[in-house]
Amino acid sequence: MAAVLMPLDPLLVAAAIGLTVLVFARAVLHKASDFETFRQQVEDYRLLPAALSGPVAVLLGLAEVAVIAALLWPAARIAGGVGAMAVLLAYAGAMALNLARGRTTIDCGCGGPGQAISWTLVVRNLVLAAVAGLVLLPAATRPLGILDMIALPVMVLTTWLVLVVIEQLARTFAHIRTLRENGFD
Repeated sequence: MAAVLMPLDPLLVAAAIGLTVLVFARAVLHKASDFETFRQQVEDYRLLPAALSGPVAVLLGLAEVAVIAALLWPAARIAGGVGAMAVLLAYAGAMALNLARGRTTIDCGCGGPGQAISWTLVVRNLVLAAVAGLVLLPAATRPLGILDMIALPVMVLTTWLVLVVIEQLARTFAHIRTLRENGFD
């Protein structure tokens, strides 16, 4: 017998969209503010010929802008969720492949302060892909009320702050790992 999915509360879907848009907006700002550094980060992953790092970096930035636009446009929201998941899973895969190769000092290129790739960031991207995937699930058709409008920014900002804390922990653990590898126990 097939399982029947209960529709999600539209507040949960709106919060998932808000968080995903924030994540992608930060990534776009990172790329736009220092494109050459991002291009170098793409090259550092060594997943494609160096000559393609510039065009691929541009395509990644454009994909992220397209994800934001699609998530904010109700008629394209499903495409935005799929796009967000694809980009996040591709980044997680690129990090995982390099970690499996033993390459742990690559800057993730995630946006914000630089940080080395880690399994924590791979898991973070998998979780963010799952959050973006909430857009693909059926949502209840109830209208959002005034309490929802108060709760929505609180939910988005709270999850954003949790994400920032997780990223800071990942940076701290990477720094500790580097110190240990260099004999500073």
